[in-house]
Amino acid sequence: MRFFNRWNTNRNPVSKEKAFERLSDEHAAYIKDLVEKAGNADLKREVFGAEKHQYRLNPVLPIEIINEYEVKYHVKFPEEYVFFLTKVGNGGAGPYYGLYPLEKLEMYNEFAKVSGNNAWIDAALTKDAWVYRMNLLDGADDETYERLMEEACGGFNVIGTQGCTYDNLLMNNGSEKGRIVYFDWNLEPENVPYLTGMTFLDWYEKYFLEILEKRSVTSYGYVRLGTEEELISAFQNAERQEKQAILRSFYRFHKASRNTINFLMDIDDKELDAMRTELLFRFDVDKGIKVFEAMMNGVNQQGAVLCARRMPEEFYDRYYGKMLALLYGLEAPYEKLSYGSYKQKILYFLQNCKSLRAKELADFATDESNVEDDRKTAIFVMGRAGDKKDCLEDFIHFMKSDSYWIAHTALQAMVGTKSDKLLETYEWMWNRYKEDNTMAANLEIAFQTNGIKK
Repeated sequence: MRFFNRWNTNRNPVSKEKAFERLSDEHAAYIKDLVEKAGNADLKREVFGAEKHQYRLNPVLPIEIINEYEVKYHVKFPEEYVFFLTKVGNGGAGPYYGLYPLEKLEMYNEFAKVSGNNAWIDAALTKDAWVYRMNLLDGADDETYERLMEEACGGFNVIGTQGCTYDNLLMNNGSEKGRIVYFDWNLEPENVPYLTGMTFLDWYEKYFLEILEKRSVTSYGYVRLGTEEELISAFQNAERQEKQAILRSFYRFHKASRNTINFLMDIDDKELDAMRTELLFRFDVDKGIKVFEAMMNGVNQQGAVLCARRMPEEFYDRYYGKMLALLYGLEAPYEKLSYGSYKQKILYFLQNCKSLRAKELADFATDESNVEDDRKTAIFVMGRAGDKKDCLEDFIHFMKSDSYWIAHTALQAMVGTKSDKLLETYEWMWNRYKEDNTMAANLEIAFQTNGIKK
């Protein structure tokens, strides 16, 4: 198989092709060159994870060392990975925080290293099957837990991390053999392993090509790759869910062509309004504001709320009054969001407005017909307002609430405020919550602020 290099020393695609054999010494040299050029293009190490790996590759390994590892742990690495270890580098630079060296795989593969090559993570894995397995793990004893985990971790090796609990897996077997899968060790039922569909080298090389094209790699592997023109073409005949995925891919670009901006302006689908407006804020603020204005004036207020915080902050105060009115006027049914609520999104928008006034949110926060989480957010935002001391009576009312979290939020909002008027309420809360470590710690700060040691 021939591999074509379209990259020259100026880091720009060129028409002249240099052909070399796949997995050859020339191929290895090409990859090393990509890494070096990407490092030169990111001298300030602004790309996520670059400060960790520094675009450096570790020395290669002899094949004998890899064979010993495979025998010891009953695995058979994909051909591309073996090529990488023996011709390119034993870990180092790579997507996110880079690649682990072979000698560290044992450390990061507690279950996978003893589970052999039977791959449970597979294209045939359904969400229902994943949820069922995670629920079994949740209530399992130690022995059963280890057995279930060894089964679930079969057929892969962790080769790198994205940070926190997210790791990059290289599948050694199953439908995804040789490909990269993203895995969250929190093992939440909703977080099914994400199949990137990319082989190891495809995943590795395109990462550095994206950097050289000055595209964002923040969600690398989770979003579709391709040029602006390719994405627009794919969008035309795609189903709605796929259209959303294609639009997400445009976030990779820091700027866009006039053709792309016109394409975003012409999309006529309310469910895509928020996303296309966010992209317009990114590529052409004036066009984005024009679309946002229409949405706020009734075309799609729901979509406007979803994308409002993506507009440049210098425009926030222009919409303070309209957003405040929408907060009080927003009525059900509004579909439930996966995180927060529409009213919370409005409140967080108002929080960043210079026009923010606590007294204008007091009625909303006091109204017990509003959902408690929304009221709690309103109290938090009130605490960020410059006029919050004008609402002391409201905060005293909140701090004496029967709801622990309403009281806690109100206390935190006022904890650094010096006021004799609050001392009586602090004393009342101290008598009620002094056995609660969280409340007591906040109250100690509140007393200290007012010159009293508790």
